[in-house]
Amino acid sequence: MKTPDTAAKKLPHPKYRADIDGLRAVAVLAVVCCHAFPKVFEGGFIGVDIFFIISGFLISTILISSLEKDTFSFKEFYIRRILRIFPALIVVLSACYIVGWLVLLPEEFQQLGKHMLGGAGSVSNLFFWQEAGYFDNSAATKPLLHLWSLGVEEQFYIVWPCLLLLAWKRNINALKMAAFIIVGSFALNVYTVYTDAVQSFYSPITRFWELLLGGLLAYIQLHKIEIDQHVRQTVNNLLSKFTARSLPALSPATRENALSILGALLIVFAVIFVDKKNFPGWWALLPALGALLIISAGPRSVLNRLVLSSRPMVWVGLISYPLYLWHWPLLSFATIMETKTPALGVRMTAVFLAVVLAWLTYLFIERPIRFGQRSKIKISSLALLMIMLATSGSVAFVKGNVRSSTLTKEIADQDAKLDFALHFAKWSPCPDADNDWNCKILNPLKPPEIALIGDSHSVHLASGLAEMQTIADQNIINRNGNGCMPVFELELAGKRYYSCDDDVIKKGLEEAINSESIKTIMLSGYAVWKIRPIDDDLKLEAISAEQVEENAAILEKALNITLSRLVASDKQIVFFVDTPVLDFEPTECVTMRPFYLPGHTPKDPCALSRALFDQRNAEYHRIIQSARNTFPTVKFINLYDYLCDQEQCYASKDDVLLYMDHSHLSADGSRYLFAKMADDLKFGAEGGYASAKLPAQQKSF
Repeated sequence: MKTPDTAAKKLPHPKYRADIDGLRAVAVLAVVCCHAFPKVFEGGFIGVDIFFIISGFLISTILISSLEKDTFSFKEFYIRRILRIFPALIVVLSACYIVGWLVLLPEEFQQLGKHMLGGAGSVSNLFFWQEAGYFDNSAATKPLLHLWSLGVEEQFYIVWPCLLLLAWKRNINALKMAAFIIVGSFALNVYTVYTDAVQSFYSPITRFWELLLGGLLAYIQLHKIEIDQHVRQTVNNLLSKFTARSLPALSPATRENALSILGALLIVFAVIFVDKKNFPGWWALLPALGALLIISAGPRSVLNRLVLSSRPMVWVGLISYPLYLWHWPLLSFATIMETKTPALGVRMTAVFLAVVLAWLTYLFIERPIRFGQRSKIKISSLALLMIMLATSGSVAFVKGNVRSSTLTKEIADQDAKLDFALHFAKWSPCPDADNDWNCKILNPLKPPEIALIGDSHSVHLASGLAEMQTIADQNIINRNGNGCMPVFELELAGKRYYSCDDDVIKKGLEEAINSESIKTIMLSGYAVWKIRPIDDDLKLEAISAEQVEENAAILEKALNITLSRLVASDKQIVFFVDTPVLDFEPTECVTMRPFYLPGHTPKDPCALSRALFDQRNAEYHRIIQSARNTFPTVKFINLYDYLCDQEQCYASKDDVLLYMDHSHLSADGSRYLFAKMADDLKFGAEGGYASAKLPAQQKSF
């Protein structure tokens, strides 16, 4: 059997172009700057789209050339992929495992193990797609999140060679086949960016069009198809119908310079103006076409020759892959160890360290393995090491708390204080699990007398509510949908608002209205988020005053419709006015990790400014005050009155950590809250709301 380096079939190497390495530099610098300095380079994430175009172009050049020369070999192709991808990835995954072992909490280490498995198996994008959701932790705390793009590329490397080989053997026009797939993939991308943004971002099907655009360019250049002449002729034909003029002929140099400059302008425009909303979608055309134009311009164009082919740009391009791999884990671990976005100096240090590690990785790992003498032992060793890393990740993921013995009792106790106040943390699994949107609490065999309806901000009240002595002999049923306000769906101008999967809220409200056993209906939801969304840094998103006003009007109308129907049911209605949403994570207030960045100190006081809380909730509280006046029989209970005083809204009080994240109560916090309001929330023997001593003024601790 022939060894890889003596195989009869050899894949050709594309002619080296320094300007493409320079374009790689543009892509990786855009991504690194976006992650390190997001306020300045907000659109830098489009560097990944540039990488997709480059990869599609180079890989397709190799594949098409080898097919036409009858030298294509799957074995040789994937050996090259192993030599290109595995060395640096093995080093970075190993480093992340070691650092994660030292600094991550048990659940975080478990998630890291899962992501290691995804990275080693080239399916990271599918893992992140699957786990994205309402309770997904912040992107900044996932050290291997950036491997999603590697997953998309590797999946493309599996599908595209097979399709090309099939087209070649069946005499199918590869150009038309690629164009057909591009149109379908792009159309699905545009559709899903509005219907399922997570799918649009992570799905290989909605991303393949970018890689295939690069492949399309490779086919055109290999076959010397003069696209510009066809375009010029088409435009002239159109002009001839209206005027005798025609487009002037351009010299090759002018055409190349125009293409490269236009491509650069598209990329600059994308970095400046594109944001994460509605991306990829139509916006992804900007960086994709920009990269495509720059590559098609060729190495002789002025921008490609003088800028992209310069030694500094080529140097960055050469280390672009390991730099991409290193930069995000360093920034992510810094965020984790600081429990918030690190200071500017820390981020700059992380970027500098990433560059140094990338250069060392390229010099001592990548280049010797990739370009050194091949052998079965080298390739087998790389494959075995990757399998070992995947296995290590799997063990961490499956066994979970594999390093709990290294945690001090204090850290373990603090970790336990962050338990979310889910009722099924105590009553798990739900007694009536045959209905996945139905969970009875306290006495599953008894008809429910109290219905608690809403999103997770109703769920986090369940622990404390269920332990109130005044309702110990009753039963509660919780109807909840993640991110679903406790209001009936509303349709305005053909758009549906507050619609939820499986109509969970509508079903819950209808059941509560029609149930003979239910005497009290309680509503709670993360309403302020619907009016004024917050970003990843827990700051208010920059939306217009008109949009805020529109959001508030929609919520007010939906709430009025809902309360009207509920009041008409002649049941007791309780509306919990939501808990404060913090501008920090409660983990900033406690010491939980074995290691922190130098100079780290817990947040003190562990509280949100009352003035900021009032400012953020002004529109919501206006809506509530209006509803109080319109529906005097509804009992509105201000949860924040029990968590705030005149100066602060507390995330920790009396040595109790009240929150598990910036908006959800911890289990202890839920109990603490209802212990405070025990005298104000009483129920009669029939399960109805007997009386309420609503606070006339703000309570203090």
